[in-house]
Amino acid sequence: MKAKKTINSGKRAKHTGNRLELFCEQTLIEKGYKEFWNHKDQAFVNRQTMGGKQYAKQIFVGTTIYESKRKADFLVINQKLFPDGLVIECKWQQSGGSVDEKYPFLVLNIKKTVCPTIVLIDGGGYKASAKTWLTEQAHPNTALIGVWNMSEFQTKVNNGFLG
Repeated sequence: MKAKKTINSGKRAKHTGNRLELFCEQTLIEKGYKEFWNHKDQAFVNRQTMGGKQYAKQIFVGTTIYESKRKADFLVINQKLFPDGLVIECKWQQSGGSVDEKYPFLVLNIKKTVCPTIVLIDGGGYKASAKTWLTEQAHPNTALIGVWNMSEFQTKVNNGFLG
């Protein structure tokens, strides 16, 4: 009899979180965005001069409040819709954990970077009050412009958010 493989919670979280990132990437591709590869380390700095509909994954977007490098899940380039670029952060929480406690750090880093950002949050494992708090931090005239789950994001996209 073969031993049953078990996946620890950290690996499971990474695997399920990757599903949200894959959903986001597939949505970008379906809307005509191409992945940016060349000189990816310079994409954030040069985002206001880049043309076309492009995106980069796992890209450095400035520094955190602790002055360490800040990496975002996606940087979206589309001068017509997002002249300052758009950062997308994907936060999947399937079961209870510490993700809720990371939201204030995320918000402070978003404010420090000052690049329009949306947070995709899904999985149902976060505290309802934590999602409420995070959603209340969003405003179209701030760096954090939206906090949406997968279906809300898809609705926004269907209504022209990504062009």
